[in-house]
Amino acid sequence: MKRRLLKSIIMIAAVFCLLLSDVLNFYSVKAEAGGTRTDRYRMQYLEITVPENFIQLKPELSDSDPKWAEAHIDNPSDRADYYNDNNIKAAYFDPETHCTVYFSAKSEADTLESFDITKNSEAQITEYAQTLVEYFVSSSQVKTMDPEKKMKTEVGVYKHPEMMMFKLNFSNIGENQDAELIYGTVVNGMMISFSMNTNFTGLIREELLEKVVSGVHMTTVMTREEYEARVNKTYIVLGCIAGTGVVLMVILYFISKYRKKMKKKRVDAVSEKLYTFRKRMEAGEVDKTLLFAVETEYNKELIKDYSTFNTWFRRKLRDIGLLLVYIVIVGTAASVSKVVMVIGIVCLCWLLYMRFSANEKLQENLIKRYDIKKKKSVTAEYRFYDEYFTLSGINSISEYIYPQIFRVAHYHGLMLLYVSDEHALVIDIEKVPADQREEFVKHIVLKSKMDQA
Repeated sequence: MKRRLLKSIIMIAAVFCLLLSDVLNFYSVKAEAGGTRTDRYRMQYLEITVPENFIQLKPELSDSDPKWAEAHIDNPSDRADYYNDNNIKAAYFDPETHCTVYFSAKSEADTLESFDITKNSEAQITEYAQTLVEYFVSSSQVKTMDPEKKMKTEVGVYKHPEMMMFKLNFSNIGENQDAELIYGTVVNGMMISFSMNTNFTGLIREELLEKVVSGVHMTTVMTREEYEARVNKTYIVLGCIAGTGVVLMVILYFISKYRKKMKKKRVDAVSEKLYTFRKRMEAGEVDKTLLFAVETEYNKELIKDYSTFNTWFRRKLRDIGLLLVYIVIVGTAASVSKVVMVIGIVCLCWLLYMRFSANEKLQENLIKRYDIKKKKSVTAEYRFYDEYFTLSGINSISEYIYPQIFRVAHYHGLMLLYVSDEHALVIDIEKVPADQREEFVKHIVLKSKMDQA
């Protein structure tokens, strides 16, 4: 029950962080009065105050989200594709008129060149808008229409309370002779626009479009120098992160290479000692005087404690070190983008989930290995001598010499004798007589260290 609860908590945390990544792009706050709410779009440095009953649609919404049905959209995935193809960050559906206002944003070479036209004169805004019309007219989409159904265009200016915006009115577009009304501007090197078209509703209501546009407020307006400084800072931080990652990988590579070298050296030394020991055993030269005899019940509780230590605490110093490095990298990246921070948290939750799953898998394998589900428990019998010890009662009789123990660990009253990187022999230290316990532990620790040296 506890395992399932912990697993659920980790998964919920991951899902929460995924949802939080959307919140970092925008969040909605209900105004105190007036029946409105304010939606903030962090990535576009703006917020929009709209009537509270407007339904906000985004390409990130799942197909099962009830907002699609509320907006009378029965093909959510197709509509989401339409949003993505047209750089639409959000659409606002008005339940009263059944009309939709689209909010789009994109940053390209030409918008970065213009960077900010919000303070331009009406003549300059009109001139800029005319270049957009010329581009649209010359596009392949318009070229395919019937020449007799000539598209009509109208260019104007909208004096938004905070900025100058252009106004484009297109009609007789394409074979269906659709119409589109666009309000937009370039700010922070980004084109932001608000539009309505007849693709889906067949109706354009300019007063509705202006209701949304008039509620736009830029939370950040940068100069070109500030923008370039921010971009440079991003590159520097990302470069530092990449460099740190490379350095860390190189360090881990050499550490791994060194450990493999030492492991091979140790395995060769132990193999030689084991070969010599068996020869001496055959010759009757090994002292077989019993020093300690310990029985340990292998049950679900013991396996749970052993697998918990093996999964979570066996390499705690390494894990803590890597976690600190991870926090530093993600924390530094968060200064550039909060989305990076959320992705980092999601990845951490996922790593924790994978570690937890590995713990559960190990428990299941051990329970199956010792057939504990049927027998409830199995008794392991350890017998310790001066130069070696034996284990019987669980599957087969095994014989070990002390140099095979390369690590001795203690956890929840258990002594864990690691005979490989992943596998340990488990001894219930409480089963050792109290008057012999200290001497027993000292014998194991000293023998294993002495022989390894």
